[in-house]
Amino acid sequence: MTSHTRTRANLRAGDNGQAMVEFLVVTMFAIGVLFIALAMLGKFSDIRNKTLLGARYAAWERSVWLDVETESSSDSVRGENDWFAAYGSGALQLTKGDAAIQREFIQRTIAANGAPLLGTDRDAQRLPAAGQAMWRDHSGASLLTAAQDVVASTGAEPIAAAALASYIGAPYGSVRTANGATYTAALDLPTRNLQSGTVSVAIGKQSDALKRLWPTFDGLTFTDTNALLTNTWLPEGAASGRALFTRAVPAAHAELVPSSQYLRLRPYAPEIDTLEFGRVRDEVVPNDRLAP
Repeated sequence: MTSHTRTRANLRAGDNGQAMVEFLVVTMFAIGVLFIALAMLGKFSDIRNKTLLGARYAAWERSVWLDVETESSSDSVRGENDWFAAYGSGALQLTKGDAAIQREFIQRTIAANGAPLLGTDRDAQRLPAAGQAMWRDHSGASLLTAAQDVVASTGAEPIAAAALASYIGAPYGSVRTANGATYTAALDLPTRNLQSGTVSVAIGKQSDALKRLWPTFDGLTFTDTNALLTNTWLPEGAASGRALFTRAVPAAHAELVPSSQYLRLRPYAPEIDTLEFGRVRDEVVPNDRLAP
């Protein structure tokens, strides 16, 4: 009786020990998978952040470079290229297309830390030889398999605010000249100042490791768009600046007061000879602006 009781007790103890081992094995397996999943979510977050930075970079680049694809086409609002031809012809000589921005983003963002920034990045059509460690799955395979999985697009749109229409290109004032004609003042400004950039990154399309982790996984695509309302281009050189801004100064282009009328006052006011109607002095900085 005692022997049978001890045998049953030993069997129950063995069953409990086996159940505990099985529980620990299952728990460790589940926690291991959870840790891998959490690590992958962190990598996805890094790629999402890089996509956001890429959209900002694309929008900025479009604000300082004309698009090679639109440089030869007419602008829907007042001919943007005509403006640059008149006041900043140098901008027409150097252009950058969306493909070049996409390649720069790949080489400068996806490359391993410490990779140099090169002027030839825009010409590289392949992925960097050494990529970011965060852009690999838990098996070591790259999440980004081809440069074509990264798409960058940009745009430049005219300012939509109707309140600015009277200051951009359109006349905003007129005066009667000395000979009876009418001079119309205008300030010719570029209008396509709303620059936007969109970057899309598709990852994990061919990752077997992620498909084992999530059986229904077929890849992720992160997309972000940023916009800048700015005009970083100014007239090119003093002559172009003068040509632009004097359009808003009627006296710089036409005689408003006949000299025969005010020169009669010379005996009473000799300093009248120093009058300079329509004087425009460009690139003059007051002395107090230069003081520390």
